[in-house]
Amino acid sequence: MEAIEEVFQFYDTKGDSKIAVSQIASCLRSLDLQPTEALMERMTSQWKDHPETRITIEEFMPIYQNVKKEVGKRPTFEQFQIFLSHYDREGSGNVKLQDLRQLLQSSGEKMSGNEVDALLSNLEIVEGKVSINELVRLITS
Repeated sequence: MEAIEEVFQFYDTKGDSKIAVSQIASCLRSLDLQPTEALMERMTSQWKDHPETRITIEEFMPIYQNVKKEVGKRPTFEQFQIFLSHYDREGSGNVKLQDLRQLLQSSGEKMSGNEVDALLSNLEIVEGKVSINELVRLITS
């Protein structure tokens, strides 16, 4: 609880023991949680029309707990492998770079071209393909 209070105080820029709704995601990320934009929209929907609203730590805690519970449901190594194997048309254990780039830029939490390039720079690309196991190791590490 002490770490949460410390981070909350850091984002309290007015000294009123509150943070702006627009800072909730940053506050959560400072607490080592990685909420998706969709999750944040759901958690802050009641303030959608008033993003300048400031909330107390008592209002923040249920959001923190819910996000912590949701983010804790991360896919396993095997689940990533199974998912990516659907893009392995040849059954070789590899996914085409073009398919991977399309997937990362158009599904779920969409990545920018620069983000995809940064991810791919950490992988060995052979004949325009990436090893599914190597990709999953990188994603889950």
